[in-house]
Amino acid sequence: MSSSTSQVVQVAAWASKAVVDEGCLQGTDDDAIQARVIRISKSADPGPTLRQHAEPSFLTSLTLSSTDALIHLLPSIPSLAGLPIVIHATYTDLADALSLRSAVPYIIHSSNAQQAYDHALLASRLALSAKTLVLHLFSHHTGPKVHHVTEAQVKSFIGSSDHSAAHTNGATAASEYEAAARSTAKLTGRHLQPASYNGPAQPTVVLVTLGDASTIHGALGSHHSGLLDLSLIRPFPTSYILQHLPTTATKVIVLEQVYKRAVKWSPLFLEVTSALAQLPVKVISGTLGHVQSHHASEELSQLLHAAETTHSRQHLTFGHNPATASDIHHATVHVPQHESSYTKLLHHLFGNRLDVVNDPSLVKTLGEVATRPEYALGRIRALDEERSELEKNVRELLEAELHGYASQKELHEGLAKWLTNKNDEHISRSAGDHIVRILETSPPEHPAVLHVLASRKHFPVMSRWIIGSDSWSYDLGASGLHHLIASSANVNILLLDNVPYTARDAADPSKRKKDAGLYAMNHGDAYVASIAVYSSYSQSLHALMEADKHRGASVVLAYLPYQSEEDSALTVLKETKLAVDAGYWPLYRWNPVNPDGSQFQLESDALKADLQEFLDRQNHLSQLVRSQPDIAKELVSSLGTQVQEARREKAKQTYENLLSAMEGPPLLVLYASDGGNAEKIAKRLIGRAKVRGLAARALTMDSTSLEELKLEEHVAFVTSTAGQGEPPQNGRDTFRAFTALVAKGEKPFEGTPVKFAVFGMGDSHYWPRPEDAGYYNKPGKDLDARLEALGAERMVPLGLGDDQDPDGPQTGYKLWEPLLWKALGVDGIEVLEAEPEPITNEHIKIASNFLRGTIVEGLKDTSTGALAPSDGQLTKFHGIYQQDDRDIRDERQDAGLEPAYSFMIRCRLPGGVCTPQQWLAIDRIADERGNGTFKLTTRQTFQFHGIIKKHLKPSIQAINKGLMDTIAACGDVNRTVLCSALPTLTHLHTEVAAFAKRLSEHLLPRMTAYHEIWLDKKMVAGDAFKIAVAVPPTNDVDVFTNDVGFIAITDKHEKLVGFNVTAGGGMGVTHSNKKTYPRTADILGFCPADQGHKVAEAIMLTQRDNGNRADRKNARLKYTIDRMGVEAFKAEVERRLGWPLEPARPFTFTSNIDTFGWTKGHDGFHNFTMFIENGRVEDEPGKEFKTGLREIAQHHTGKFRLTANQHLILADVTEAQLPLMKELLAKHKLDNVAFSALRLSSSACVAFPTCGLAMAESERYLPVLVGKVEKICEENGLRHDSIVMRMTGCPNGCARPWVAEVAFVGKAPGSYLMLLGGGYYGQRLNKIYRENVTEPEILAILAPMIKRYALERHDGERFGDFVIRAGYISATKSGKEFYDRMGGEGVHRSAA
Repeated sequence: MSSSTSQVVQVAAWASKAVVDEGCLQGTDDDAIQARVIRISKSADPGPTLRQHAEPSFLTSLTLSSTDALIHLLPSIPSLAGLPIVIHATYTDLADALSLRSAVPYIIHSSNAQQAYDHALLASRLALSAKTLVLHLFSHHTGPKVHHVTEAQVKSFIGSSDHSAAHTNGATAASEYEAAARSTAKLTGRHLQPASYNGPAQPTVVLVTLGDASTIHGALGSHHSGLLDLSLIRPFPTSYILQHLPTTATKVIVLEQVYKRAVKWSPLFLEVTSALAQLPVKVISGTLGHVQSHHASEELSQLLHAAETTHSRQHLTFGHNPATASDIHHATVHVPQHESSYTKLLHHLFGNRLDVVNDPSLVKTLGEVATRPEYALGRIRALDEERSELEKNVRELLEAELHGYASQKELHEGLAKWLTNKNDEHISRSAGDHIVRILETSPPEHPAVLHVLASRKHFPVMSRWIIGSDSWSYDLGASGLHHLIASSANVNILLLDNVPYTARDAADPSKRKKDAGLYAMNHGDAYVASIAVYSSYSQSLHALMEADKHRGASVVLAYLPYQSEEDSALTVLKETKLAVDAGYWPLYRWNPVNPDGSQFQLESDALKADLQEFLDRQNHLSQLVRSQPDIAKELVSSLGTQVQEARREKAKQTYENLLSAMEGPPLLVLYASDGGNAEKIAKRLIGRAKVRGLAARALTMDSTSLEELKLEEHVAFVTSTAGQGEPPQNGRDTFRAFTALVAKGEKPFEGTPVKFAVFGMGDSHYWPRPEDAGYYNKPGKDLDARLEALGAERMVPLGLGDDQDPDGPQTGYKLWEPLLWKALGVDGIEVLEAEPEPITNEHIKIASNFLRGTIVEGLKDTSTGALAPSDGQLTKFHGIYQQDDRDIRDERQDAGLEPAYSFMIRCRLPGGVCTPQQWLAIDRIADERGNGTFKLTTRQTFQFHGIIKKHLKPSIQAINKGLMDTIAACGDVNRTVLCSALPTLTHLHTEVAAFAKRLSEHLLPRMTAYHEIWLDKKMVAGDAFKIAVAVPPTNDVDVFTNDVGFIAITDKHEKLVGFNVTAGGGMGVTHSNKKTYPRTADILGFCPADQGHKVAEAIMLTQRDNGNRADRKNARLKYTIDRMGVEAFKAEVERRLGWPLEPARPFTFTSNIDTFGWTKGHDGFHNFTMFIENGRVEDEPGKEFKTGLREIAQHHTGKFRLTANQHLILADVTEAQLPLMKELLAKHKLDNVAFSALRLSSSACVAFPTCGLAMAESERYLPVLVGKVEKICEENGLRHDSIVMRMTGCPNGCARPWVAEVAFVGKAPGSYLMLLGGGYYGQRLNKIYRENVTEPEILAILAPMIKRYALERHDGERFGDFVIRAGYISATKSGKEFYDRMGGEGVHRSAA
C-alpha cells in the first residue's frame, strides 16, 4: 500500500535542490535526502523561508501537511514571482487553498496516490520550465502500489527542463501546462489530462467535482449521470470541459470539497457558470462532503432528486459537511444574502478577533444610531481609551515592588511580554490569558489588579471594522466619513457598493463612487484598497489583511453588484467583470507605510493612468509645456556616404587653397536665440566665413564676458526677438550688462580693437499698430545702439530680417552679409560653395538639402490646381501631400475637367501638447483654408485636408503665426519622438518626457525646419525615422512599430535608470511584393538614460551608411537590419558608440490603448480623455464635436493633449473650471465614453476621398463595420472586452494595422486583406488570414470566431493570442516570416 504523501515527498526530495517542510518528512532521515531540507513549524508563514532559499535556476519545493499555512503565504506570492517553486499541500478542506487561486499561475489537484505521484512530477517540470509558482493539492490517500520511475530518471527529467528561458510573451499558461503534461506522460507512460470523465455517454446530469470523489465513482452505474473530475484548477480548462461535457447534459452540479465557505459562490462555480453560459445547461452549486461508500448510491439519489426540485441559486450537499456551527458565522440580524460574502470573509480571516463596531445586532439595544459612522467612531475612541487605561495599569503593576509575592517574576515576564507585543494578534491574546490566569490564581495586593481584571477583554488586539454603504461617500462631512478618515483611530472601514455596472447611468454620473477612496489617499496616512471578491478573491484577502495590519484608518471599497437577492451567480459575476474590465471599478491597494515608489499597487489593468498620478504622493511633477528645440549646425551627413565624402574632400581642398593664399582676420559670432533661428543664421555665417579663410567661431552671447569681449577684433551679433520686444533667454544677461553701462555713461570698448556688426531678426506682423512699431526687432536695434554708445566701432550698418519679407529674414540677411565680407576684406574672394548633387528619391528618404524644385513657379501657375509631378514628390518632404477628391474624380473627368486637386498639410506638435489658443488657430485655419475639418493623427499632431493651391502658402504661414515656435517643421514629422500623452503621470514619466524632448532636439534637422518656399527659410527634410518612447506597462505609442524605440526601465524605487533600445520597426508594405513586409523592432540592448540620444544617432548613421539606395522599397531600416543581421547591425552601432550596449532588462507591457473619462492629478488638476473616433474633428448631426471643442477652447485655461491613438485629452482643468467643462462636454456630447471596448480600441487612416494612395475606404467605413462586429461581441458577452481592430486604405500602415489583433488593409473598393493574430500590446505582427474579403465574408468569419473566443478563452487571454492557440492562424515571429503559412491553419486554411 502507498500513501499520497509519501509519493509526493519522494518526488520533491529527488527533484528539488531545497525542500521547505512542514511535517510531511517526519520520520525521514535528512541525510538520506540529497536536497537541502529546511523544517518550519506547523501553520507558520513559509514565505520568508522560501524567499531566502529559492533560486531562479533550481527547483524549490514546499511540503505542507495541511493547507492552514497557505493563507499566510498570500502576501509573499508577488515576491516569489519568477522563481521555480512547487507547493505540495495535503488538504481536507480546500477553502484556504482556493483563496490563492487568482494569485498562483498554476494549481493542480490529485485525487489518488498514483495521480499525486504523476502530478508531483508534472508540477516540478512545469515550475522549472515556466519559471513560476505551482500549487499541487492532494488528499491523503492510501491505495494500491504506485508505479514509480527511478531517481536517476527523475533527475534527468527535471534537468532537461529549459532553465534558461523564462515564460515568454508568446507562450500561454495553458500551452506551458500542456507541454509539461506531454513530457511527464512520455516519462511515466500514463496520459495526463486537465480533467477526466466517467459515466454514460449521454447523461442528463453531470457532476463536476473538485475533491475526493472516489465514493461517487462506484455509485454512477445505477444512475444516469456522469462525473467530470477536475485535475487542473488554474488555468481553468474551459475548452476541455466544453469538449468533454456530453451534449445531452441539461444540469451540471459543481461539487467542491469546501466546508468553510467565505463567499456564497466559489470561484470554481463561477468559472463553470461562465464557461457554460452559452449552453442550455442549468448550473447548481454544491459541497462535496464525507460519505461512506455503502451509502454513496443513496446520497447520490438524494442529490439528483434535490437538483430536480430546486432552483439554481440553492446550494446542495453530497454527504456530510464536517464543518461545525462554530466554524461559520451566523448573523443574528438579517444581512442581505449577497453582502454576507464580505462579512463571512471577515470572519474567515479574523475569527474571534473581529469586532464589527456598527454591527446591526446593536440596533436592538442602542437603536438605529448604532449603525452610523459617527457613533461607531465614538465607540472606537471609547474602546481605545479603555485599552490605553489597561496599558497604564499594566505598566503600574510592572513597575510596582510586590514584596513577598511568590509569582512576581512570572507576572512581570507576562506583563512585559504583553506590553512588547500588544499589537500582535497571537501573542497579545496568549500573553493576556496568561496574565489573567496568574492574577486570578494568586493576585498580589495592588490596586491596579482589579482594574486589569476588569479590562481583560482588551488584552487581545481586535480587528475593528465599520461596515457601510457607498452612500456614505456622497457627503464626506455629513456622513461622518471625513471624521473617521481624519481621526488617528485604528479603524477599518468597509464600504459596499452594489450598483451594477449596467445600471450605473441611473445614478448621478457626477458622483463617483470611488471618491471616498481618492479622498482617503489624498489624506496621506490612510490605507486604501478597492476590491471585488468575485473578480479577484486573493486580492480581496490581501487587501483586508493589509488593512487590518495598518495602524491607523483604513478604507476598503468593496464591489458587490446586485439589484435583488434573487440575482443569480452569473449575473453578479458578469456585472463584476464588466465593471472591473471597463475601469468603472478599479482594483488597487495604497499602503502609505511602504517605501517611496511602492505605496501604490495597481491590480486592475483598466485603472485610469491619471489615478496613479494622483496616488503617487512623493512625486512632484511639472506639466509638459511647449518648447522649441534649439537647432544645431547643418546636417551634412544626410547626403549618403559617397556624397558626404566628396563634399568633404572638395571643401577641404578649397579651404587649404585659401589658407595658403591668405591669412584672414578672426571673427567671433555671438548669437541670442530661443527658437533656434538666430543660431542657425549664426552658424551658417561661421561656415561661410571659414570658407573665406576667416578664423571664425560662434558662441551664445551670455557665454562671453565683457572682459573677454574687449580682446576681440571683429564681433558679429545675431539676435532674434522674444516676447514683447525682449532679447532671447541666452542673451539677456549681456543686454542687461550693456544697458547698465550705458546708464552709467561708461565706454568700456573705447580704445579697444572691437569692431561690431549686428543682424536682428523679427516679425513686423506681430506689431501692426503704429504705437507698437518700436517693438519690431527691438533687441537688434537696442544692441546696435548700445554697442556704439559703449565705444565700439561699427563695421557695417544694422541689418534687419523680417519674417514678412518675400524670403523671410533671408531678404535682409542677403543684403547684410556682403557688407560684412567687404568690411573684413574678403569680399573679393571667389567662393565656389559646394552644392548638393542631384537628389534621388532614395537620397530624399534619408533627408537632403535644398528641396526647391519648381515649387515656387508652380504655386504661381493659376492654370491648374496641381503642382508638377516632380514637385509633388518634393512637397512630401515639406509635410505637404497633393491629393484630389476621389469621390468626384470620375464626374469631373466626364465633364472634361481636371481632378479637384487639394493638399494635405501635417503639422508638428511637440509631445502632442496644444494650448487653447493654438487649438483655436487650428480650428480657424481648417475653416478658412481647409475643408472645415481636421484630423488627430497617430503621430500626436494635426492634419488638414482640402487646402487648395492658392491657400497653401498662407495656410502654412498662418500655422506658423498661430502656433508660434511649436512647429519646428510644418508636417516634418518623420523625426517626431512620440511619448505618453500624459507625461506627468509619475516622476518616471516626467523623466521620460524630458528625455524625449532632448532626443527630439538632438535628432532634428540642424538647419531650420521651415522651408524657404513657405516660411522663407531653408530646410533639410526629415529622414523618415520614426521614434517612440514607451513607459511600461502601457505601450500606447506602439514602440515596436517605430524605426527606433526606447522602453523606459526603472530601479526598485521607480526611478528611471535607462532604456531598452529597439530598432528596425516599420509598417510600410507594397501589396503583392513579398520583398516588402512589416516588421516589429528588435531589442538591441540597454543604455543609460543620458546616452540614449547617442544611441539613436549611432543607429541613424549606421542606416545612413548601410541602407539600400538602389531599391527605394527596401531602403528602410527594417530591411537593413534583416540584411545585415541583428548582431552585425548591433555591432556596427556599438562600434560607432565606442562602447557596448548592456543586455536588455526585463519589462512588461499589458496594453496599447487609451483609457477614457475623468481623472484627477495630485496637483489638483482634472483631466478628461474623450473618444474622437478615428481622430476626425468635425461637426455632424447630433455630434457637433468641432463646435464643442472650439467653445471649450474659448473657456479652457489648461491644455489639450493628443494621443497616439487619435484621441484627445482635456488636460489641466482647475477645480473652479470643472463644472463649466463638464457642462460644455455634456452639451456637445463629448463626455460620452460608454462605447463598446471594440470601438474604443479601433483606429483608421484617412483613405477616401482625399488620400491618393488609398485603394479602399477606411476612416468612413470602419465605424460602420465596428457597429456590426460589436453586435456579435455583445451577443457573446464581450461588449467590454477590448479587441484591437484597425483599418487602412492602403498597405503603407499609417494606422499601424500590421500589429492589430484584427486588421483590414484595403486592396480595392470594398475589398480588404484580412489579418489576425497581432499582439494586444503591439508586441507581435499579425498574419494574412484571407487575401480578399468583403463585408459579408468578414462578418461570416468573425461571428463563429468571436463566439468561440467567448467560450474557450483562458483567463486574461487576448483575442490575438486566442486565434493562434485555437489554430486559426500561426504566429508571426519575425517580419521575414510574415508571408509564411498565410491563409490560415488546418481546417481554417483558405481554399486558395
